[in-house]
Amino acid sequence: MQLAKPALLADVLQTQDSDQVQEAVSLDIPVIDWMPHFANDIAVIADLPGKRGVEEALALARLGFRPVPLYNGVCAPAGAKMLVDAREVLDALFLGTNELSALSICSNAPPVFMLDAMRMLEGKRFGKPGEYDNRWNVLPQDMPSAAYLLQQGIRKVIVRKSSGQIQTDLSHVLCRYQEQKISIMECDDASIPRSITVAKPSAFKSVFYRLGVIVGLRRNSSGGFGAVIPTPSESSGGRG
Repeated sequence: MQLAKPALLADVLQTQDSDQVQEAVSLDIPVIDWMPHFANDIAVIADLPGKRGVEEALALARLGFRPVPLYNGVCAPAGAKMLVDAREVLDALFLGTNELSALSICSNAPPVFMLDAMRMLEGKRFGKPGEYDNRWNVLPQDMPSAAYLLQQGIRKVIVRKSSGQIQTDLSHVLCRYQEQKISIMECDDASIPRSITVAKPSAFKSVFYRLGVIVGLRRNSSGGFGAVIPTPSESSGGRG
């Protein structure tokens, strides 16, 4: 499945050589004890904070899943303070390549989609002038359609999260799957996968939904999200 979103990696390769990436994190790949058995008809969405999404995806890769990064936020230029720590995710992705290259994953392996649960910093501040606003959202267009998943034999989707409710942006994707009879399950740190019914979010399938989502976010030339927050005296061109 050629489904990965390249924004995070494309951005760093535009600004520096890949061998200059700082490997500032270490990986702690967990043992998967919440998945009863591997099944070709299951896709996983790892909606976990920071590098945990990468670590969980690598653990699932050992079981036969194929990691698919869907990170839409990019890293700040050197010296700028990021609102979302994309550097931790980026370093984890680079470190994980060694682990991934040692595995034999089938060409038709079911996917584990990787998201950062901190992507919108819900409940936290939106940043100050001079900081790098790389908050981002996942849109239905960022993930495969229900029809595509069904064609690949996927009949169930497990949302792996640390705690709390499924985030609103992701519910727009899951409800589309649910309408096409794909079973939705959730699994947090204190449970095993359980079937759920995802409630339709506000503006579900509205033609204005995408516009409403990206209002206030800052686009980047790499195709993702991330730009310096301008001072009030600067023009809107600072959005990048």
